[in-house]
Formats: sequence, C-alpha cells, structure tokens
Amino acid sequence: MRFFFRSRRFKIILAIVLASALSFGIFGIATGLSAPQSNIMGAVLKPIQQGCANISNWFDSVFVNFESNQKLSQENQELKKQLADKNYQLVEYEDVVRQNKFYKDFLEIKENNPSYKFSPAMVIARDTTDPYGTFTINKGILDGVSVYDPVITADGLVGYISDAYSNQSVVMTVLNPSINITALDNRTRDSGNITGDADLAVKGMCKMTYLAKSSSLAAGDFIISSGAGGVFPAGQIIGTVKEVKTSANATDYYAVVQPSVDVFDIADVMVVTSFEGKSSISK
Repeated sequence: MRFFFRSRRFKIILAIVLASALSFGIFGIATGLSAPQSNIMGAVLKPIQQGCANISNWFDSVFVNFESNQKLSQENQELKKQLADKNYQLVEYEDVVRQNKFYKDFLEIKENNPSYKFSPAMVIARDTTDPYGTFTINKGILDGVSVYDPVITADGLVGYISDAYSNQSVVMTVLNPSINITALDNRTRDSGNITGDADLAVKGMCKMTYLAKSSSLAAGDFIISSGAGGVFPAGQIIGTVKEVKTSANATDYYAVVQPSVDVFDIADVMVVTSFEGKSSISK
C-alpha cells in the first residue's frame, strides 16, 4: 500500500481532486452560486442539522419546564404555610371568642351570686368506657379544688368533684347513679332527689326520685337545686321534666329529667370552691 502513495497514479488522482476543489471554489466566488457538490453535501447535512436543532429545542423545553416546576413547588409550599398560619390564627380567634363568652356568662352568675368563688377549668380527658359522662379537668388541690365541690356551666349544674389530685380532678356528673342532689320543681316547689339511672343515662337523662303522690310536677317544669345539705348551692338549674312515671311496684313516683347541660359535649366548666351555706364535707 505504501508504494501506491508514492506512485504516479496517486499523484495524478490527488492533482485532479485538488484542481476540482479549486475550480468549485472559484466558481462559487465568481457566480455567487453553490457548486453541485455543495448542494449534494447540503442535502446530506440538512437532516442532521435539523435533528440537532430539534434536540437543542427539546433540552431547552426540559430546562424551562424544570424551572417552572421548581417555581410552582416553591409557591405551593408558601401557600401551604400561609394556610397553616391562617388556620392557627382562626383556632386562636375561636378560642378567644369561646373564652370571652365563658367568662362573660360567669360574670353574670357572679353578679347574681356574690358569695360564689370560682375556679375556671378545662376538660382535659374523658372516660370513654363510662356511660355516665365522667371527665377530668385541669384544676386540682393546688388550685383550691376539693372533693364534693359542685361543678357548673352557665347553663346549669354538671355534677361535683369525686376525686381531687394536685393539678387535676375527676368530675362525677348528674347522670351517675352514685350522685344524689336535693332538688325542687321551680314551679310547684315539689321536692325530690336527682340521681342517675343506667337505662336513662344511655339517652342522656337522669331522674328525680322520692316524689310525693300529691306532687303536681308536669312536663316542661324546671328542676333546680334546693341547697339542702350544703353540697350544692341553691337555685342552680339541673334540667327540665320530660315525663312523670311510677316505679315498677307502682308505689313510688319519679320524673324523667333532661339535664340542662350536655355532659358529653362541654369543654369549659367552673368549680364552685365556696358559696354561702356550703358544708364542711370532706372525703
């Protein structure tokens, strides 16, 4: 092969190629037109050039979409943060409104009962296995709360403190059969005892027992605490009479009472730590 590059034939071919290239160049300069071979090369290279351009455009599109997605992601995160902040502010606002109403209601109670001393409390736990609505509050002995202290809301009597600890207490409600509240019909002044009942508690109700046969209680009457015994202050609304019934042996009368407070749906209460006529009962 090395002898071919030194041969006369190779020199002639090389001379022809160089001459052709020179002539095509002179032809293009002189006429301003492309030589035929140039057109052929252009036809061959054009698809390649177009493919390169398409690839370049695709990469440009990918980078633009990537930057756009990054921007949308950042905006989305910012919007989520703003929404979380708004929700937090809304919760704070609703809590302030609830607390303002809570204290406004009890200021009215205080005005009507100047001897009352309160310890405001919040429900922090419920016994979900207890059908009588027992719950725990965030106030205890260190806050001046004692066993048997009555627990109320602006709507009426809830129950009393059954167990008191340093920083929390357990509240037994009016639905519990262990509770016993001396009570009066606000209209007729008929007396009896408010206590819980397992069957009635399922319906969120309690009963007023030991009614005299001559009593004239009727549906719609308000039942209030009498104050007898010194455990509960007098005049606290307990509930409304739904119906008057006789016991199984037909010797006793009792009234089914709808409590004025839904003990399963309260968040804030007041413990009455002192009131006029309070007894010195202790656990």
